[in-house]
Amino acid sequence: MRLTIPRKLAILIATSAVLTTAAMAVQLYGLKNRIWADREEMLVAQVDSAIAIMEGFAAQAEAGSVSLPEAQKRASDAIRAIRYNGSDYSWILDYQGLMLVHPREGREGNQTWDDQDPNGFHHTRSIVAEARAGGGFTPYVWTRLKGSETSPKLAYSEAYEPWQWVVATGVYVDDLEAIFWRELYVSLGWLVAILVALGACAWPIARSITRPLSQMSGVMRELAGGHNEVEVPFVGRRDEIGEMADTVQSFKLAALEKERLEGEAGTMREREESERNHRAAEAQAKAGDLRSFVAEIEKGFGRLSQGDLTVRLDRPVAPEYEAIRGQFNSSVSALEETIGSVVNAVGSIRSGLSEITSASNDLSQRTEQQAANLEETVAALGQVTGAVNETAAGADEAQTAAHTALGNAEKGGDIVGRAVSAMSEIERSSDEIAKIIGVIDEIAFQTNLLALNAGVEAARAGEAGKGFAVVAQEVRALAQRSAEAAKEIKDLIQTSNGQVRTGVELVSATGKSLSEIVAQVARMSDLVTDIAGKAKDQAVSLREVATAADQMDKVTQQNAAMVEEATAAAATLARETDDLAASVARFRTSAARARAGKPAPAAAPSRGQASKRPVPQLRPVAQTAPAVEEEGWEEF
Repeated sequence: MRLTIPRKLAILIATSAVLTTAAMAVQLYGLKNRIWADREEMLVAQVDSAIAIMEGFAAQAEAGSVSLPEAQKRASDAIRAIRYNGSDYSWILDYQGLMLVHPREGREGNQTWDDQDPNGFHHTRSIVAEARAGGGFTPYVWTRLKGSETSPKLAYSEAYEPWQWVVATGVYVDDLEAIFWRELYVSLGWLVAILVALGACAWPIARSITRPLSQMSGVMRELAGGHNEVEVPFVGRRDEIGEMADTVQSFKLAALEKERLEGEAGTMREREESERNHRAAEAQAKAGDLRSFVAEIEKGFGRLSQGDLTVRLDRPVAPEYEAIRGQFNSSVSALEETIGSVVNAVGSIRSGLSEITSASNDLSQRTEQQAANLEETVAALGQVTGAVNETAAGADEAQTAAHTALGNAEKGGDIVGRAVSAMSEIERSSDEIAKIIGVIDEIAFQTNLLALNAGVEAARAGEAGKGFAVVAQEVRALAQRSAEAAKEIKDLIQTSNGQVRTGVELVSATGKSLSEIVAQVARMSDLVTDIAGKAKDQAVSLREVATAADQMDKVTQQNAAMVEEATAAAATLARETDDLAASVARFRTSAARARAGKPAPAAAPSRGQASKRPVPQLRPVAQTAPAVEEEGWEEF
């Protein structure tokens, strides 16, 4: 579908209307939630105040200043007298729905558990359930105090557990609905007014945009058809239409300028043709000068390619080529000086190469000798390292055995300690048994006395107490046997105690001996551990030394190879120097042509002279290898 600007404006206005309607709906929804939340907060505050009153009187009852019934009565009177919002009040129920406190006469003492509102809802049960669940709201329908009309009501209730009371309060909420609908009607009125205002403003705005656009579209079609004399409207207007008109005016002026430039282009082409002919004549003259200069410089380069560095361009040339002639002469002069310096340097290089070759040969022999010594050192270090490793392994085995002996000794010490504890417990138990035997002996003594008294009384009774006297005699005999048995047991326990004390002393001595053994074994284990650690450290150190020696051997081998490479490189460099001398000899200079062609050979120094040159001495690392007796090691 093609969306024109009026349609786009209509969509924009419709979107604005929808967003405005949505914003008002959200605002009304928030207003409804806010007024309900305010009413709920008021109910919660009233119930909290009533519970605070009950808690205050309960604290007095707990302190003993008033009795619990008196505290409950005072709390009931205080809550019954509370009013808010003019006529709203609070009431109190128990957990069974019995009305305990109510400001209206005749309501207190009534059972309300089965009461229903006009819709059949058991509101009392819900109020009690919400209160016992921690507090909550109960909506229901109720009749106002004056009249028979029913209205929606909202109650809030909380339970006071110490007294098992439910405190509740409620208010009618039909005024909240009225407030909401009033705000809704006002918002709808504003919405209609805003939509009408948007429509009234949008129509002229749309016309003010579409009409100039139609006119500008017609003008642009005329310009596209080549009618550059058409009048552009709205030029100078200070808005987007004016900017568009200014742009179209620029297009128009550009088209007129194009026509003017096309007329001037023919005149310019004729002028350029004349200038082109003049430049062609000048180019022919310059071409002759260039051919003459090229021929002259070609001769100079020909002599230069044959090695003649004395060539110069002395013939004058055209002014534009005079700088090139000067640069050619300067370059050849600089090249002549450079070649002369190279000729002088070739002799010095030959002399230095001879010395380098001699020194490299001496260094190669000394490096080979050092490599042989290092190989012997590495082999000896390997044997020493193996012996130290065997020592470390033996120390580890000794350490393991010492740890095992230490563990066994510690276990023996623990067993002896437990044996001492057990003997001590036996000794204490024997003492307790001795005490018990003493009590039994005392009981037997008392029984004997009682039996004796009973026999005396039976003798006094005559024939009537004869049977009792026999029984008393038997009891006395039993008491005597019990006393004798107790004495024997006591003697045995005393003997056992003596033996136990002897065993405790022996076990204690054994424990001390084991403690000393444990200490000695621990000391021996520490010593063996120290020996094993030092042996391992020595083995590690020897391995490091062997590794370092092996590395030195490898480095020495590499040095020997590098010396051989240096000797070969020196020989190659000598050959290259000869080639360079031969190449330089083909150049002819004004000063040193004969000397560069036949350079004087430098005298090669003898090996003895090379060995006497000062060489930096190395600081020895360790006295592990014999010193080299011949010049080699110290001078290397």
